[in-house]
Amino acid sequence: MKYADLHPNIRIRIITDFFTDLTQKSIIPFMAIYLSVQIGAGLAGVLLTVNIVASMIVGLWAGYWSDRIGRKKLMVIAQILQVVALLCLAIANSPWMDSIIVTCLMFLLSSLSSGITVPIANAMIVDVSSEHERHYVYGLQYWTTNVAVTFGALMGGLFFESFRFLLFSLVCLESMATLFILVFMIQETMDKRVYNTTGQSKDSDPSNRLMEANAPIQRNILKTYWAVFQDKRFMIFFTATVLAVSLEFQLDKYIAVRLKSEFTAQLFGSDISGLHMFSLIIVINTVMVALVAIPFSRWIGRFPSRSIMTVGMLLYTAGFTALAFSNWAWLLILSAILLTIGELMYAPVRQLMLAGMIPDSDRAAYMAADGLSYNVAALIGSLGLTIGAFLPTYAMAGLYVLMGLGALVFFRMLLRKPEEQNEHLSCADAS
Repeated sequence: MKYADLHPNIRIRIITDFFTDLTQKSIIPFMAIYLSVQIGAGLAGVLLTVNIVASMIVGLWAGYWSDRIGRKKLMVIAQILQVVALLCLAIANSPWMDSIIVTCLMFLLSSLSSGITVPIANAMIVDVSSEHERHYVYGLQYWTTNVAVTFGALMGGLFFESFRFLLFSLVCLESMATLFILVFMIQETMDKRVYNTTGQSKDSDPSNRLMEANAPIQRNILKTYWAVFQDKRFMIFFTATVLAVSLEFQLDKYIAVRLKSEFTAQLFGSDISGLHMFSLIIVINTVMVALVAIPFSRWIGRFPSRSIMTVGMLLYTAGFTALAFSNWAWLLILSAILLTIGELMYAPVRQLMLAGMIPDSDRAAYMAADGLSYNVAALIGSLGLTIGAFLPTYAMAGLYVLMGLGALVFFRMLLRKPEEQNEHLSCADAS
């Protein structure tokens, strides 16, 4: 599998998603600090929570309508909103204007734009990729996302505090370029539907019956998502994702705080603090992903999905478990390596599983519902910091083991061999 062999939409989306992630990660992590200084930590927390909830709601709305009116239209609308938001952010933080109110409103608009784009972009990739391509595509996407996060954080660290106007201007230009690409280069990928809004066929030609069978069920948004969350296989997958991703959200919360308060050691003859060790863990993860994600994804693609998921989740869980209690520098470094390898193994398979279980008629709706799992995981990650204030480190390590093994059990339930279940995922290669 080569990059040039992929559908043009996928090639374009991988590039534009890289720059979109770069834009978001150069702004979002630093907005909390900026807002805390400008309006106080309490109100800043409320505004950030509103942004997350609003983005989640609009993502569900976008997933529903994308399955009915098409992907491209909504993506273009979302990108126009992003351009407007970033342009106004630049103006509101320019030498000629300094408005915290406009900044807050435009930051919300930018979050809404991202909430619309993410589930639709994910559905678009599934629309035009085959099963044998997806392992490579998701591995490549995982790599570009992590590289974008790294460079975005670097850009934000360099420019956000003292050169916000320049930063917002640069990302606005990038967003304009993305809009141009979406309008003139991206093709619509949703299957053409022949149903009108009343659910009646527009064409009685028998040749269209197959297309009619693939048309989305004409139901309102509440019934659509009720049906999604009534899907037992998807809810098993949703639960597994929440448990797995919750471990990742522990890294910059409980684990970072624990290392800061408990860890001191010598490494290569130098004293290192807990914050230094936390930074080293992040660097190890980032560098490994940047260097080995693509070739590693190609290599593991030859193995059964069930085996990859099992080994990956065990390594991932072991890494986070050690980080929860150990103060031995070399074990922490080894743990960072193990959890990164585990994530490189399980994350693409998780995406394959999702792509294989969702019905064609509600792809974007399922992708939007999947996005909720990350919001739930983020909440659990925050709760982990609170719980960790009352539990000893070995108890937190035990919780991490239970979460990781729970995720593995649920994922393996969905990756059982065909002879072991009546219904199985089409993406499972568990021979």
